[in-house]
Amino acid sequence: FILPPDSFLSMAHPVHVGRCLGSALILSCLCSAEIRDEGSPGFLQMDLSLVGPSQQPVQQPSTAVDRSSVGFFLWHADAHVDPFYTSEHRQCKENVTLLEQNPFGIMSCDPPPNLLHSALAESQRKAAEAGHAAFALYTGDFVRHSIREMPEPAENASQIIEQVSRSAKSFFPETPLVFGTLGNSDAKQDYYQEVTSNESFNPWFEKLGGLIYGAGGMKRKVLEQFKHGSYFETTEGNVTILSLATVIYSVDHLPFGPLEEDPFGQFQWLRQRLRLAALEQRRVLIVGHISPGIETFGYTELWRPEYVAQYLEIVQDPVLGSIISAQLFGHVHKDEIRILPNAPRGAGPIFLSSSLSPVYYNNPSFKLVEYDRRTGRLLNLKTFISDTFSSSQPSGAPTWRFGYDHVGEYGLSLAGLTMAEMVNFTASLLDGGENYRKYASWYATGYPNELEHYSLEGNSTWNTTWKQQRRQEYVCAMVIQTAAEFADCAGLSTWQLPSLMEDIDRLILGRLLAWAMRSQTPTAKKILQMANRGEWEELLSLFRGLARWSLQQGKPLESILLTF
Repeated sequence: FILPPDSFLSMAHPVHVGRCLGSALILSCLCSAEIRDEGSPGFLQMDLSLVGPSQQPVQQPSTAVDRSSVGFFLWHADAHVDPFYTSEHRQCKENVTLLEQNPFGIMSCDPPPNLLHSALAESQRKAAEAGHAAFALYTGDFVRHSIREMPEPAENASQIIEQVSRSAKSFFPETPLVFGTLGNSDAKQDYYQEVTSNESFNPWFEKLGGLIYGAGGMKRKVLEQFKHGSYFETTEGNVTILSLATVIYSVDHLPFGPLEEDPFGQFQWLRQRLRLAALEQRRVLIVGHISPGIETFGYTELWRPEYVAQYLEIVQDPVLGSIISAQLFGHVHKDEIRILPNAPRGAGPIFLSSSLSPVYYNNPSFKLVEYDRRTGRLLNLKTFISDTFSSSQPSGAPTWRFGYDHVGEYGLSLAGLTMAEMVNFTASLLDGGENYRKYASWYATGYPNELEHYSLEGNSTWNTTWKQQRRQEYVCAMVIQTAAEFADCAGLSTWQLPSLMEDIDRLILGRLLAWAMRSQTPTAKKILQMANRGEWEELLSLFRGLARWSLQQGKPLESILLTF
């Protein structure tokens, strides 16, 4: 985690930080540094020759925002709708009778369309209570998991995407939809997107774009951009939105082939759009499905390292990075924060959202995001959840309730959320105190999870040193970096797992291997030996049930593996 002494990052005490490298120094820097942003967007430090002679500072809020300038938008993520929920082609392998008794879905499975409709109806009500939403954002993964088990994977996937878009428009006929961000499940096969950089359009993107447009999920001018590489720019509610294609950067991207330096020319496009926004004094919101960095379920790498490096070069640029109001991603099915290793002055926060699907043991959720219409800064995220789901008992229609909001729960600034403030907050998680306890409680949007065991007041089964090590690993994963950099920070190596298996199985293996690398037990040594031999199916047959049990119970995998 790099804190350059001449950047916007200033110490609360006169300590010379220099550059924080390595597992010990990243934690030392986070613990000792109180990061201050002074409310500036960074234009004051720009090299004006990069953007033109007429550049002027953008007006910023001082201590609080005039409520008359507050707008909001809705944010849904990872619905993973399964129209085959009770048929032989279903994603969920639970007994059909149990599924029929739970027509809105159950914990550990992708849901039927009923859950989507319930969430849309509730978000419609919340939007009406708050005023009028500027737009409704969806950050990908319309389609259920186990794509290849549907009768006609490509056709069924495109139909689901169209129907999700059409359903959303029926609940929000007068609200603009920003529904073009694609996830890894939005394809004929998981993570499959053909890279056709030299073509004017990509057949799959053209098809999906046409369906989303026809359903009212995107504008015509967005469709024309979308057909090439699925990325696009649009403006809604005085917010400039840059939606990125992220599946192409994934370590699991298919089909296999030589890596292009800049697939679809998206990095070049992103630089151009940010430069123009800086010249015109506009903040922008970046949205995508898969964030760069490390996921925290099993500590596996999300993007290829060469693409992480290129992306960070752009978003950490002193000029370009300072006009990014926020970056919003889905994919991980958890409510999380990410921080930049070398953020420019004025950079906005990075948030990852929990999902509508409860397949990975989280309560279904959606968000109402407040922003300042004058400055473009994000002000708050309000999360609404349904915590009435079970994995074994019949249940009726979901009951939705307010969960938490970032400003109120974490004591953040009323003047606008910044990356600097997120760095301070992240540092506070290391001590395992009240901030950590609250953050862990909302990690799975109110569903019990293993992070809760690592707080100072968590499960007394685990000693203080063990809890501190687990918190350190998690905080290292909050920094956007490569697997090698994460390993240096956390002292925990990552594995490149097979691509051609279900997401849940890859994540279970990652979780299992992370435990085995920490442990000195005979079981751990056996697991690592099997992994080195590539005996993945054997490992899953032995440990899949135990890993799922730990997830269902919200307990660390250690709680059962240490008994072996």
